Amino acid sequence: MTAMKEKLRRFMAGRYGTDALNQFLSISSIVLLLFSLVTRLGLFTWVAFGLLVWCNYRTFSRNISKRTEENYKFYTLKDRLTGRLGGYQKMWADRKTHRYYRCPQCRQQLRVPKGRGRIQITCPRCGTQFIKKS
Repeated sequence: MTAMKEKLRRFMAGRYGTDALNQFLSISSIVLLLFSLVTRLGLFTWVAFGLLVWCNYRTFSRNISKRTEENYKFYTLKDRLTGRLGGYQKMWADRKTHRYYRCPQCRQQLRVPKGRGRIQITCPRCGTQFIKKS
């Protein structure tokens, strides 16, 4: 058994291996395969197969810098999406005590307390003043 482990270790030396993007591709392909079983649409099977091929290509690739760059782009996109979702979760949690407005000039999101009537809001980024109902 140890001889097989040694052969696998030598084979993988200098290859990229797995990362977060590979895990995402693997899980996505499994979900698509299950979805194709339920819907009986062959398109999802082929897309899942393509994702698995891409995942294995990345795992056994020797171009480590390119795979690292792809993983970095994946994390950038993931962080952007989770940041937006986190903002919406915060807005939902504060919905009873605060209102959210966008500055008409710079589009900065502003949070103001509810129940103050018509108030003048000053944007901290650009200094634009506008009146809204809180």
